[in-house]
Amino acid sequence: MNTTFEAGFSTYNMKREKIILSFLAALIGLIVAIGGFYLYQSTKVISREEIKPLTKDSPTPTPSSSFFLSVDRPRNEEVFDKKVITISGKTTPKAKILIYTATNEESATPAKDGSFSTTMSIDDGQNVIAITAISETGEEQTLQRVVTYSTETF
Repeated sequence: MNTTFEAGFSTYNMKREKIILSFLAALIGLIVAIGGFYLYQSTKVISREEIKPLTKDSPTPTPSSSFFLSVDRPRNEEVFDKKVITISGKTTPKAKILIYTATNEESATPAKDGSFSTTMSIDDGQNVIAITAISETGEEQTLQRVVTYSTETF
């Protein structure tokens, strides 16, 4: 019984010694690698010609577009009791205005001050009206209005 204990204890000591030796080998290897890297870096010489000054480029601002679209009438969620409504607003003077619903299309040309106004027929119930302005450069802006045609009194 005593020999079994001694054999087990001896195996335990050998495993512990292997772990300690592995740890020490890894530590020595790490020290050698750091020392070699330090020596390699210390031998590098950079000439003054290779050093470039740091420059900071200032960002160029994006030019703001003067192109815009605003719709005065109809207001969003407005209820009408007439089938023909007026659509009016303002945009850039030389833009083209396209107004369309699911079943209707209209176009308008703004006046010299950019204002526009046109009439359009709407369907029974809820109508989604898309008003698009297209500038001379091809920029587009679209606004939507949801209007309802109803003859009910509230």
